[in-house]
Amino acid sequence: MNELKKKKLSRPSIFIHCNYVYGIGHFVRMAELSRGLCKHFEIYLLTGGEPVPNYNISSEINYIQMPAIYSVEKQQKLLPVDKNLTLEQCLSMRSAIIEELVCKIKPDILITEHFPFGPLFENEAISLIAQVKKNNPQNKIISSVRDVILTGEGSTRDSHACSLINKWYDLILVHGDSSIVPFESSFPMVEKIKIPLCHTGYIVQSIRQRRSPSNRPILVVSVGGGRMGGELLDAVLKVHKRIARQWQHQLVLFVGAFQKDTQKLHEYVTQNNLHNVKIFQFDKEDYHQILAEASAVICMGGYNSLLEAVSIRKPVLIYNRLFHGNNQEQNLRMVRFQKAGLVRIINSDELDREKLADLIIRAITRFRGSRFKIKIDGVHETLKILKNFFQ
Repeated sequence: MNELKKKKLSRPSIFIHCNYVYGIGHFVRMAELSRGLCKHFEIYLLTGGEPVPNYNISSEINYIQMPAIYSVEKQQKLLPVDKNLTLEQCLSMRSAIIEELVCKIKPDILITEHFPFGPLFENEAISLIAQVKKNNPQNKIISSVRDVILTGEGSTRDSHACSLINKWYDLILVHGDSSIVPFESSFPMVEKIKIPLCHTGYIVQSIRQRRSPSNRPILVVSVGGGRMGGELLDAVLKVHKRIARQWQHQLVLFVGAFQKDTQKLHEYVTQNNLHNVKIFQFDKEDYHQILAEASAVICMGGYNSLLEAVSIRKPVLIYNRLFHGNNQEQNLRMVRFQKAGLVRIINSDELDREKLADLIIRAITRFRGSRFKIKIDGVHETLKILKNFFQ
């Protein structure tokens, strides 16, 4: 945790509350937003998920890591990362940290990431909002949310979310492009919201394309930062030789940030004498460097994975994984991106060796690009909006 800086009178303060329990999408989005805002605001980024390995946070950001909580997909319950703590102890410690910080900072703006659209940590978020208003009644409360909530049909909780928004909030920032994914496509009750809602464009770190030093095409396969999707890495690895017969390439696999076991991948490479295959642990800088040289990308449909891949304007294939609990977030996003001609979907039944190899070769060799100009200036637009609060 960076040492907290004294609030500068000339720079309003922004307190960002961010939780994540499966992947790292919420964290990456808020880290990138914080990086873009910290030149103009005093930023305090408070996170409650498992610390992300190999992901540097700018020293200009006051980064506060709370006792971390995660969840296993099929268990659907919250678990402390520190096994010496009970969940109740963990939440109590987090509450004390929040109370102390709010009293010291008295932030001018509070941003709750994904809340109240996401139901987790509601007690923590509501307590935070109440404390912020008590310490600084002039504070502005903002909800920061990705392009897609969960499903196209909405949820039984949407009415409750609207009531919390209308009671506490001043603004909603939707970090997406309404021309490709309108917010109402996953939140049908949007008309019940009585405060301004702004689409900022997507928050994506700029990745400058460059040629591969070897001049050999690079196929990058990534499962993002989470704990899920290992079957995609396995499937592409097993069709590498078949693809190489028609398209000579180097295969680069990136394992998720929280995926611990890579032994089987390495063993398969060795046992099958696979040349031109590299396996990397999750590392933001390494991934962006290799992505800049990529000739094609295969990834999951999460916010950051998909947008980073699309931003380099090369062939992109998105794995449509079936998630436990019928979570349709990634499916809704990738279907709309496919309609815009920006990606090609790989369904679960297409991980079969012969189907997958043919699909990948067709997608790469027939790629013509899309004329669709997606908005990826979300950091800049958010900065303009927030600066308006202090004019």
